[in-house]
Amino acid sequence: MNKRSGIYVWFAKPMRLAILEILEKSDGRISERELKNELKKIYGEASSTVINRILMQLEIDGLIHVDSVNPRERIVERMSKEKKYLSVGED
Repeated sequence: MNKRSGIYVWFAKPMRLAILEILEKSDGRISERELKNELKKIYGEASSTVINRILMQLEIDGLIHVDSVNPRERIVERMSKEKKYLSVGED
């Protein structure tokens, strides 16, 4: 839900699906900063807490992988059947 000029706007598309669509459009790999900019175009202002929670759930589900390039930049990558990361204890 987004509040614009006193009117509440409900979005039919969950942010989880929007993130996966953005990744598909960007060939499966995007920086977190670019992802936030794309989400801002769709949803207006989205908090970092909400975005991080959704990214964490997508990573737990095995749909994406988030990698830190440096302390201020992360890369979000769409997982495919060829790419698979093992969790702790699966190796």
